[in-house]
Amino acid sequence: MVDKEQKSNSQNTEVFQNGDMIFEEGSFGDCSYIIEKGRVEIYVTIDQEHVRLKILGTGEIFGEMSVIDGSPRSASARALEDCELTVISSAQISERIEDSDPIVSLLINILLQRMRLLNRHAKQLESSPILQALPEEESQKLIDEHQNEPLAKMRLESELKDALKKNQFLAYYQPIIDLSTGQIAGFEALLRWESPQRGMVRPDVFIGVAEETSLIIPLGYWIIERSCQDLVTLQREIAAQGLDIQLFMSINISGRQFQDKAFLDNLCKIVQRYNIAPRNIKLEITEGTLMAGIRSTRVVERCQQRGFKIALDDFGTGYSSMGYLMRFAVDNIKVDKGFVIPMFENDRTRVLTNAIIQLAQGLDNPTIAEGIETPEHHRALRKMGCDYGQGYLYSRPVPLEKVRRFIGSSFRHFDAP
Repeated sequence: MVDKEQKSNSQNTEVFQNGDMIFEEGSFGDCSYIIEKGRVEIYVTIDQEHVRLKILGTGEIFGEMSVIDGSPRSASARALEDCELTVISSAQISERIEDSDPIVSLLINILLQRMRLLNRHAKQLESSPILQALPEEESQKLIDEHQNEPLAKMRLESELKDALKKNQFLAYYQPIIDLSTGQIAGFEALLRWESPQRGMVRPDVFIGVAEETSLIIPLGYWIIERSCQDLVTLQREIAAQGLDIQLFMSINISGRQFQDKAFLDNLCKIVQRYNIAPRNIKLEITEGTLMAGIRSTRVVERCQQRGFKIALDDFGTGYSSMGYLMRFAVDNIKVDKGFVIPMFENDRTRVLTNAIIQLAQGLDNPTIAEGIETPEHHRALRKMGCDYGQGYLYSRPVPLEKVRRFIGSSFRHFDAP
């Protein structure tokens, strides 16, 4: 077997030459693999006879069974050609199984037992009766979709871990405007990933995967650290221009981050390191965070006690936002862009938007409207009494070097009829 240290060409990829043993039957399984290039033979040895089970190609996974249940490998794997394999660690797999429903875990274990029995006797798994009833092309499409989606997620998870080590992430900022003055009031910090292989990856592609795993915790600390550092830079530029503006920085915090026992202590250490007043940091949370459990809600309350501001994001899109407003005294309410963008296409939406703003005023909660794309949006929200706004009308999210042009800018011209 080739030494892994010699055949590794990146943090999460290994290369095997034609004929190399990848692992042997009976060995300890510490990882599984996704085939990025080449073909792999899976076989067992029965009475000293080499019995081929299957040949796998690009996009397929193998070696996962012993990783899941901790048993020795039930088959051997050998490279049939030069192969490039993405390594999926045991931690990646076990974390997902531990977080799954107990019934799902039970079904996985039953399936593993059956698959091991089939491997031992070199049998083919019979097709599902449901799949048999479909045309061959449709059944194969369903099989491919079910196989490829989890594999794509696991591949992306491995790339995210590598991206953290190689510092491939960027901080972008979207300005937040004080609608009463037209001046910049703060920025929302947004995480971006520039992958050498994928290019600029959309947040909706990788954030979800990060939140399903513990990766959201180090990613969360990364954006907190970077945005605090950049906030100091922006405040210095404001002071140099003789302007009296105290910018705030809004940072999205996931429920999983609040589950981290060290979250608040680490947050305080970061703002102290950059000499930032906690009141200038606005933690954006969703209703889902408050629903995550008593620990999350206690951490939210402790953050407020330390002086950090809490903004309830995506207000009105959940199931029980009113109930949470009764129980928790948030500092800001963000009006979701789903209400703002169609305001002039749907009268009911405009009425609901106005009602949210009036409700927030009654609770003495300043409002921030997202999704402002036209001067008409700006003027209508200002007339409704909305306090702050952000959206493409003012700027798309941009890196720090492009943020500087907003310092001292005024958007009062949008108030004109």
